[in-house]
Formats: sequence, C-alpha cells, structure tokens
Amino acid sequence: MKILFFTASAGNGHNSTTKRIKEKILEIDPKTEIEIIDVYKSYAGKLKAWTMEQGYFLACNHFVSIYNYFFKKSEKSNYLNRDKSKANKEVYPLLYGMLKKIYDFKPDIIISTYIFCSVALNNLRRYYSIPATTICMTLDYGISPYWECCTKGIDYMFLTDEYMVKPFIEKGFKKEQLIVSGIPVSDKFSNSLPKNEARKILNLKQNIFTLLIMKASFFPIKNKDIVKELSKIDTPIQVIIINGKNLKTQNNMQKYLNKFKLKHYIVNIGFTDKIVEYFNACDLILGKAGGLSTTESINSGIPSLIVNKLPQQEIYNKDYLIKNNCALEVNKNTIAKTINFLLKNKDEYEKLKESTLKIRKTNSLEKFMNVIFNCTPAIYNDVNYKLNKKEVIKNIDNSRKKSIKGLKKTKKI
Repeated sequence: MKILFFTASAGNGHNSTTKRIKEKILEIDPKTEIEIIDVYKSYAGKLKAWTMEQGYFLACNHFVSIYNYFFKKSEKSNYLNRDKSKANKEVYPLLYGMLKKIYDFKPDIIISTYIFCSVALNNLRRYYSIPATTICMTLDYGISPYWECCTKGIDYMFLTDEYMVKPFIEKGFKKEQLIVSGIPVSDKFSNSLPKNEARKILNLKQNIFTLLIMKASFFPIKNKDIVKELSKIDTPIQVIIINGKNLKTQNNMQKYLNKFKLKHYIVNIGFTDKIVEYFNACDLILGKAGGLSTTESINSGIPSLIVNKLPQQEIYNKDYLIKNNCALEVNKNTIAKTINFLLKNKDEYEKLKESTLKIRKTNSLEKFMNVIFNCTPAIYNDVNYKLNKKEVIKNIDNSRKKSIKGLKKTKKI
C-alpha cells in the first residue's frame, strides 16, 4: 500500500498529526510506502511559504485581534457560494506540484491534514482523474471556514465531535463521508500510568498537588506574570514548567523563579521527550487551547486552565472545553485565584476531572486505521497527462467557472 500525506507548517498540529498517523500505520504494516509533503514549502513561492509558517506565528503572537477579525470574516463563506470562494484561488499555486506528485507516486490513499490541502484536492478532482481514496480531518473543536469547498473531492471526512455532523451536512457533505473519530493523538495519552509511577520515573514529589504549565508557541502570558501568580498560591504545590526548545525562554523563566523564591517545588525544563509521563504525573494543566494539546489533556483525564488572548480556532477549543465543564478560563491576573479556589474546593476539582473523562475519545487512531486498511487499492491505468503548470490551473479555473455558471442557471430556474 502507498500513502501520500499533504500537510503544512501553519502551527505544529498538522505536521504532528501526520507523524502520529504515519507511526501507527507503520506499526501495523511496516511495508507501507509513505511520503509526506509540506505543500507550501514544496510548491508555493518563498513568500507564500514564509507567510504560511512564520507569518502565522507572527500574526498569532503579535496581531491576534487582526488575525481573529479575518478568521471571523472568512466564516461568512457558505456552500452555495463555494465555487466563488477565495479559498479556491488561494490554492492555485499548489495544484501543479500536488498533481504531479500524485501521478509520480501513484498513492492508494491521500491524507490531507490541512484545510487548504483539502481544498486543493477538491479542485484537482474537478478535472483530473485521481483514483486514490482521499481522507481529511478536523483538528480543532470548532469548525473552520472553507470546508464547504471540499465536499466533492474528499471520500472520508473525520470529525472531532458528534455535534459537527449536522453543520457539515449543511455545508454539503453526505452522511456517508463523515466519521466521528476525535483528534488522532498518540495512544500513549489514553493508556495512562498511575500517577505515583509517573512521578517516580520523573523524580517528582509524591502526594502533592501538581500543576503542569505548557508554554507552547505564542504563549500570551509573560514569564514574570506567571511567576507573580505562582507566588500568590496559598498552599505549597509542585509546579512543572515546560518551555519547549527555546533555551532563552527557559533561562528567562529561571531568572524570575530565582528572584521570587517561591515556596513551591519547581521543575523548570525546556524540551522533553517524556511529555506523556508529565501529563500522567500532574493534576492540572495550564496552557493554550491547541487542538492536539487539549486532546492530549482530555485523553489523559487532566482538567485544564486555558489562558485568554487566543487565535480564533483556539477560542473555539476553549469554549468547547468550558461548555463540557472540563476546563476553566484564566488570564494573567486570575491564575492564582482559580487554583486557590480548586485547592480549597476539592469537589469542584473532581467535577472537572469527571467531566474530562466523559468526553475522552481514546480510539481515534483505531478508527483511522480501520478506514485506511480497508480502502480499495487505486488503479491508475497508466495515466500519463502531459502536465503543464499554466495548463493545470487553466483547466481547473475553467471547470470552476462552469460550475458557477451552472449554479446561476439553477438559481434562475
């Protein structure tokens, strides 16, 4: 079997998901041929690739209100106007490279982990024969714009939660295309270690309330403000701070920890390959609301404190967790107040934990594998188009315009 992944570096989630699915596939069948393509790095111009990767981080870090404005504006897209959507032209620079890769590699299955890769596949199938089974997925707990542009080119759409089925049908998907699976994170988060064992492995203190602070990309609260809040927590606790690969951030955090001389037991680290153990060792997670990180905490059965000032898709994730009573929202001035409340009201903490366990979807990867390993092998019949970049875009653009004209005639009738 041959599987082709199309992904993008807009945030870390798309590539991480690709890696998890690949690992599981090879665990089941090591002979599977797999290729992974970061489409913007591979097929878009340098400026477009930079905008997709670095520009995304810049926007979410410094201009999040502007980013959210345009995100909300994009949500006005709808099924009836799908062929007019700017998302279609957005992917034109990707089409030739993606199609050439498909015909060169001849995959049985194409898996897209990014919305614009899925839009591109939909456009390619307007004109060209692509016999591979196509699969894509949602990686957040809210519904991003432009999925209505993918209804014809996707065979299976994996959804995060049951509530998404109705909106996706309204966007033009058929029920048989939709599979509610949850977000595919590592099985290790579901097969949790007992807390005392995890703490023993990590040389942490036993029998003490433990807070894990996940300082992911563009974390909106400064180190100084985090440490100030920790100093206001009444009861001594154990605090693990994971700063990621940025050594400067870790050192800056340590500077403030030394200055404030907290009464808590603090572990301040950078990158770790024992993230599952740290999740299993903690009682509460303070972090952002990325789709993968929130799913990892949910599957580990750990309630969350979610910071504010988030990009719009993470606001939807936060709202989903709060609505399901497995997270609380905090800002730079309310972290200590919220933790003090939970420490003094253990029944409220237990309610959060019970609610978190209720919404776990621990077999997401299994659902993916059931579909992947039951797909029919693709037959390409020696497809040998003489591909020309301008011609590919012209063919697809003309096909899209015909669809728009057809839609206008239907409206008149």
